[in-house]
Amino acid sequence: MTHLLHQLLITASVPQRIALFRLVQSRTGWTPNQIQSFQEKRLREIIGYCWQYIPFYRDHWRGAISDPGEIQTIEDLQKLPILTKDHVREHLSTLVTTDPSVKSAEARTGGSTGRPIIFRMTYRDEQLAWAHMYMGWSWAGYRVGDPFLIVGGESVGIGLGDKRTLADKVMNRWVTSGSNLTLERTRALSQAPHFHQIRLIYGYPNSIKELCEHLAQLGTRPASLKGVVCTAEVMLPEVRQRIQEVLGVKVLDQYGLNDGGLHACEGPEQDGLHLSFHRGILEVLDDDNRQIHDLKRTGRAVATLFSNKAMPFIRYETGDRVHWHSFEPSPSGVRWPRIGPVDGRTGDVLHFPSGRKVPMPGLTLVMRWIEGLSSYQFIQSEAALIRVRLERGNGFTMSEEQVRQFLQDKIGEEVSWQIEWGKPELTQNGKLLIIRNDWLKRQSQPQSGQ
Repeated sequence: MTHLLHQLLITASVPQRIALFRLVQSRTGWTPNQIQSFQEKRLREIIGYCWQYIPFYRDHWRGAISDPGEIQTIEDLQKLPILTKDHVREHLSTLVTTDPSVKSAEARTGGSTGRPIIFRMTYRDEQLAWAHMYMGWSWAGYRVGDPFLIVGGESVGIGLGDKRTLADKVMNRWVTSGSNLTLERTRALSQAPHFHQIRLIYGYPNSIKELCEHLAQLGTRPASLKGVVCTAEVMLPEVRQRIQEVLGVKVLDQYGLNDGGLHACEGPEQDGLHLSFHRGILEVLDDDNRQIHDLKRTGRAVATLFSNKAMPFIRYETGDRVHWHSFEPSPSGVRWPRIGPVDGRTGDVLHFPSGRKVPMPGLTLVMRWIEGLSSYQFIQSEAALIRVRLERGNGFTMSEEQVRQFLQDKIGEEVSWQIEWGKPELTQNGKLLIIRNDWLKRQSQPQSGQ
């Protein structure tokens, strides 16, 4: 089917998404004053709404403010306490709106900082999140209705193909596993009729790089490809460079935090990530919880979500570290503030005896389905031994054997899964690696006497 037909199908299937995308597109030239005015109006509205309909915040804000009218500006947010992931887990029911007119559905984060979160989301906010995605993809050359390839996903993939849902067919979306990329699977992909029609590749940078290594070996690449957008984990410069070398197109970096309403994506200049302002507010905080406005100064990313009345997160500690990159308009005309590459969501890759590689984002999409899990970490000790550290929270009911069976079913049986109960092990500088591959590090170290 042609691009135009898919565009019509998508518009008919999700008209609100397309309308919101056009709205976001129309605001790329908004000035900083326009953006601030818009955000502060939405901020005042959501603070008043929380005061009336979200039971948790009345208690949480006690002693900080006595009236919602005390929060008028983004600067005023500093009066309010931080909302942590532990708060969300422990007070889930009282963080959901009591407003009977608001309809919502359950959503889950992948736990890209090692701590998965369950929350509720309105349909409109979900469509607005998609509109943000389309905006970033458009800077990579994507048009609504274009065929695109997702490299990643929840399944580790079986066989040579990947099943497509009805939604995939309508959206002109193709999917390949990010955790089971082999030369054989890549050859099958490259020989498929749609391969040379793909205009965008979207997914995990390490998985896309691995796909590129196989494509280079086969001597092929998608002929119609316009760009690549990477997400869900930190993209190292050498990873970006290799993808661009093999595919011959620009690779853009994306940052997204669905539960916090944040989305940012590089433009074609690859000079900072344009931060969208339509769902939430980003604060960059120092160690004393003071807002940072200086460029290039790294701090904690704290999000305030004002577009999701089902479960608005106010001053939500994301676990990521970011910095402001620029407040000047970009050469392409986009005037949104830009942030630098996100420092967080880091980890190694699991290497299996068969040659399979499982990156960090693939694990997060599996682990988010374990109820009551507070945090997790994978440590590869040997070629066929992986230690899994799990911190149990309220509602966690799985036994050691059930966890082991879950990992065998969802990830693979070719390694031994050693389950350990407790918090993740941090690096010497206090950093969390969701995947730590000690075995691989030993392989790369020179042997004594050599």
